[in-house]
Amino acid sequence: MTKSKKIVLFDIDNTLFNTLRFKSTNFEIFSIYEDVIETLTDLATIADLGIFSEGDLAFQKQKLLETNIENYFLKEHMHIVPEKIAAIEALVKKYKSQNDAQVFLIDDKLPILPVIKKHFPSIFTIWIKRGEHAPSQAPIEGFTPDAEIVSLQEAVPLIKNK
Repeated sequence: MTKSKKIVLFDIDNTLFNTLRFKSTNFEIFSIYEDVIETLTDLATIADLGIFSEGDLAFQKQKLLETNIENYFLKEHMHIVPEKIAAIEALVKKYKSQNDAQVFLIDDKLPILPVIKKHFPSIFTIWIKRGEHAPSQAPIEGFTPDAEIVSLQEAVPLIKNK
């Protein structure tokens, strides 16, 4: 049972999980960005939180467990898939059927956002410009995300005021 009509889906790597730090510690230290706990705590009061991330299911879940943030996310909104592009159709079908819900997606990889926006125009796309891919991502012609942020905490007023 959801408690709100807002649903926020997060990517894991470079959005919540500090992938660059993990790599720089020889894959030993699991850590999240400094703004993650405060942001998740703030958003959990106004929205249901979930994950839309790609990668190995067990490893992605381990990142959430090792960083103690797994309890912020509702199981019904957990979408960890081998490849995001291939999973968009199922994701869109699930959330389009929830007509009264406003869905937000926060991702560090810009190319995923126009694909999901094309299939799900009402989704609010937020591009977080941090992590290993941030410096090399060029704008996509004909697409502008609904919001661009550099700190996760910047998403709170965007979501709260929508």
